[in-house]
Amino acid sequence: MGLTFAQLDHTPVGPISFVAGDRGLQRVAFTHLAALKQEIAQPNCPPSLAGMETVQKLLVELNAYLYGLQRRFSVAIDWEGLAGFQRQVLQLTAEIPYGQVFTYAEIAQKLGKPGAARAVGMALGRNPMPILIPCHRVVGADGALRGYLGGEMVKAFLLTLEGHLVKERKLLM
Repeated sequence: MGLTFAQLDHTPVGPISFVAGDRGLQRVAFTHLAALKQEIAQPNCPPSLAGMETVQKLLVELNAYLYGLQRRFSVAIDWEGLAGFQRQVLQLTAEIPYGQVFTYAEIAQKLGKPGAARAVGMALGRNPMPILIPCHRVVGADGALRGYLGGEMVKAFLLTLEGHLVKERKLLM
């Protein structure tokens, strides 16, 4: 199975690169395409045709989202590389609707693991598909942004884009 790579250069949050295969989107990164390609082992075969379709659709949808023109993504996500608790956390996070937020503790509670808020944060910190699996919609119990793969300024931008007020690294709840 080959991989298909693409990049959005000029976004409000800087370059965003992504890769897809036959089963859907595999990775989104807040970096240039060359850096993403260095991180991923690429099989020596032609790009995935299904991956090309995913990438083409994502180029349009992600750009529209970042400019406030779209609220949902229709691209398939490849869940194969994710397992266990991390997969549970990410699948639940993927269901958080546009404009809503949850706390790390609420995610842990919904998974039937109260007290696992820190573990939820660690699972989200390894989210391979930020924005599409909207871990930016998860904040601390006090509204603190707590970190994000693309940086707290990107998290603040995404939350603001979705209608929230962010001040001094905190969501005003």
